[in-house]
Amino acid sequence: MNYLPLNITSETNKLKTVILGTGTDQGKPYEINPVAKMHKQQGTYPTPEDIQEEIAGAKKTLEALGVKVIQPTNLSAKKQIFTRDIGFVIDNKFVIANMKEPLRQGEIEGIAFVLEQMNPDDVIRIPEGATIEGGDVLVHGEHVFVGISKRTNQKGFDYLKAQFPNKKFHALELVVSDDPAVNILHLDCAFQPVGSGFAIFHEEGFVNKPEIIFEVFGEENLIPVSQAEKNQMFPNIFSVGPNDVLIERNFSRLIQELEKRGITCHPVKYSETSKLSGLLRCSTLPLIRD
Repeated sequence: MNYLPLNITSETNKLKTVILGTGTDQGKPYEINPVAKMHKQQGTYPTPEDIQEEIAGAKKTLEALGVKVIQPTNLSAKKQIFTRDIGFVIDNKFVIANMKEPLRQGEIEGIAFVLEQMNPDDVIRIPEGATIEGGDVLVHGEHVFVGISKRTNQKGFDYLKAQFPNKKFHALELVVSDDPAVNILHLDCAFQPVGSGFAIFHEEGFVNKPEIIFEVFGEENLIPVSQAEKNQMFPNIFSVGPNDVLIERNFSRLIQELEKRGITCHPVKYSETSKLSGLLRCSTLPLIRD
């Protein structure tokens, strides 16, 4: 059997195949993070139609850039928008996340048809008691950065680290709060590598100064974002290649910063989806990069 040739060694290598969220049968609005709860209370919670329109726009852009886009099969009353969290790839291994939120458990069933195409020996399951979600895991060559958050615990970090002895793992404790203005849901809401050696970075999102980020990237290569920009989810763009990113169309300052560094920005509308505390990286689960 020709198994799916999984390959993810960085956040920015040229993307070939990705699982994109769907959001076709979302069920009731949920309050499982401070931002979604705030929008529900304020009456600004996004409509399913708006989310579906935004996902369709992202799909169109990805396909125009030559990416093969896979979407989950529909599960009744499941959000299925943020595919990043249900699993992730490191090197040639697919890790099935152990999700903390009961409302999101079971979403992995929507990509069962993809898992069937993988070598069973290359699929890793996070055990009970250990929690981890893909939004907290970023791969950068020999380095793997893992956010310790409300969704990912130390046991999850330790188990994942043990599966990849050839990698250098770094645990980064994130600010967790009921206040949506300061809470960091996942690592990719405060930090993300981009281009060739740059990173988008919200330092205030970390409990302690993440020295390893400064060491690996160099302070001159960090693109700082303010709290207000973090709340718009500036760090949560999505790289399609070393010089191409999908980005929310209203991120004008970040677009300028990236283009100054030779990175082409492909703007899409994603502001309604962001109200659920996720943006473009959250909605995408890369399987194969060059």
